[in-house]
Amino acid sequence: MTKIDAYKAVVAGEMTEEVIAKFEELIAAYETETEKRKERAAEKRDEKLKAEQGLVLAILDVLGDEPMTASDIKDAVEGIETPQKATAILKRIVADGLAMKQDVKGKSGKVKGYTRA
Repeated sequence: MTKIDAYKAVVAGEMTEEVIAKFEELIAAYETETEKRKERAAEKRDEKLKAEQGLVLAILDVLGDEPMTASDIKDAVEGIETPQKATAILKRIVADGLAMKQDVKGKSGKVKGYTRA
């Protein structure tokens, strides 16, 4: 029985043993694929965190007592292409208590400045 045949049987109200077996098979295949997808996502997430760990260490080396903006950090750390990438990493660093965030005067008003904790 194909998947389409099983769906047609359900719509027609024919719940035979064959239809039930087909849907149990489909559910098992779906659960297997979902597990594989979760594992691949976890592996990618781990790889990304490992790659960013080097950037975290580089940012911590650059940070000092004088506040630096995300744009300043982007310019100082190789591997960070945009201020948004720097900000994303800095949020985690601040959450871990390794850096502090404060408002500083920038070229166009207040911006966030980061210092070592």
